[in-house]
Amino acid sequence: MQDYVVVFDLAEVGYRQWTFPAFGLPFLAVGALLVRYRNKVATAAPAWARAAFSFFFFGFALLWITVSFVSTYGEYRTLRSALEEGRAAVAEGPVEDFVPMPDEGHAMESFTVAGESFEYSDYVVTTGFNNTSSHGGPIQPGRQVRITHFGGHILRLEVQP
Repeated sequence: MQDYVVVFDLAEVGYRQWTFPAFGLPFLAVGALLVRYRNKVATAAPAWARAAFSFFFFGFALLWITVSFVSTYGEYRTLRSALEEGRAAVAEGPVEDFVPMPDEGHAMESFTVAGESFEYSDYVVTTGFNNTSSHGGPIQPGRQVRITHFGGHILRLEVQP
């Protein structure tokens, strides 16, 4: 019997979703400039409308960054704790009922191992494994895998070469 090769381990990759909240940073900067120079912009809009738009723009960008960071980092901490505290389950066996994500994307890839169902997509922001086969992921029908999982998230994926 061949050994498994680790292809994903949450403990090794760490918090990798930082780009999702960081997406709001340029908008936050623009919002700050709008607030700072709200009375200097030459427009037909009344001063109260310029101020309202400026503060709304800035506030929305700040809200985006805060909510997206709290949700993605919170998920990461929850999953990392489950892994470290041994609360995660392990499913081992061949990949069955494999439904790949189409090459054009924007669908969930799914499969079953030892009666446990998994689904994920490259287009879903998650801390767990989400590398689909159409984007070079390692899951293939019949492939022997060992999956450490918690709450529907793949925390550690090991495959036999």
